[in-house]
Amino acid sequence: MGRHDFFSKFAPRPTRLRFAVSRVAALVLVLVVLVWVAFSIIFAPPPAAEELEAIPLVADPEHPAATQAVNMITVHVVGAVKKPGVYELAEGSRIIDAINKAGGMSKKAAPELLNLAAKLTDGQQIILPGASSSSPAEATKAPGPGAKISLNQADEQTLMTLPGIGPALAKRIIDFRTKNGPFTSVEQLDAVSGIGPVLLGELTELVVP
Repeated sequence: MGRHDFFSKFAPRPTRLRFAVSRVAALVLVLVVLVWVAFSIIFAPPPAAEELEAIPLVADPEHPAATQAVNMITVHVVGAVKKPGVYELAEGSRIIDAINKAGGMSKKAAPELLNLAAKLTDGQQIILPGASSSSPAEATKAPGPGAKISLNQADEQTLMTLPGIGPALAKRIIDFRTKNGPFTSVEQLDAVSGIGPVLLGELTELVVP
């Protein structure tokens, strides 16, 4: 009996034993997690190049053309060009750009009679004059008495030499022939907004299609 009581007195209690085991298990678990994190950091592969390239870039406010669609305009190029026709150009283009789009100037072109640096507008018709026996000064003169103006060839300045035709009406006449095709008769002027029977009667003897 005495010996049994002696060992029972100094034997570890079950509660303390369980507590000690729990602490050891917790320490082992922490060590495993730390080792796993360390291996993950050391041996983690770098991100693939494709993933880096796929990151969307922020638009550059200094270069809006790179992120915005370019607006286009349509113009009609005729006269002394190699390929007359209707062409599309970027908004803000100039007459020289339209002429280059139409194949460039022909050998008979007289570019000094046209402002090549002027900006284009949508629906505009560009008529590149051709060289003739007359001098440039004579070519820019208004038609003399008895001479009739062609509704299909005259530019705004020439149309404004007609009685009752100002900048607005001259532009409407050019816009009308651009949209509907060449005039086939003088009477078609009646379809242009702002030209009534009285003005049409004054123009009948001064113009031809």
